[in-house]
Amino acid sequence: MKVWSYKEFSEYIREVFNTSISDGLNTLQAGGRCLYELSNAIEEGEVEKIIFYVCLADLQIDKGVVSQRILDEVKNIIKDFNIDKFANELEKEDIEDLSRLVQKVKVKLCI
Repeated sequence: MKVWSYKEFSEYIREVFNTSISDGLNTLQAGGRCLYELSNAIEEGEVEKIIFYVCLADLQIDKGVVSQRILDEVKNIIKDFNIDKFANELEKEDIEDLSRLVQKVKVKLCI
């Protein structure tokens, strides 16, 4: 199994999503492709799951549609978000970046 850095993983999520859009898929289908292609990585751990869902939510929000599954996951993530969880798994800059992304998604979703 590939070991991802925070930056690599978030960039790959964006790449899969944007490629899917370029391939003619709509926003929901592109999100579905991301879920399919990255399902193993999402299941590796809580940090990977949080990065994936928050990043994908941000991408879908920017396209104007968020799938119900992504919305439900992100609401739970935002409700329970605690940066201290990530101290052992992410670098300080990555934790700060993820925290900013969570806050950005929270504001965009009016949560």
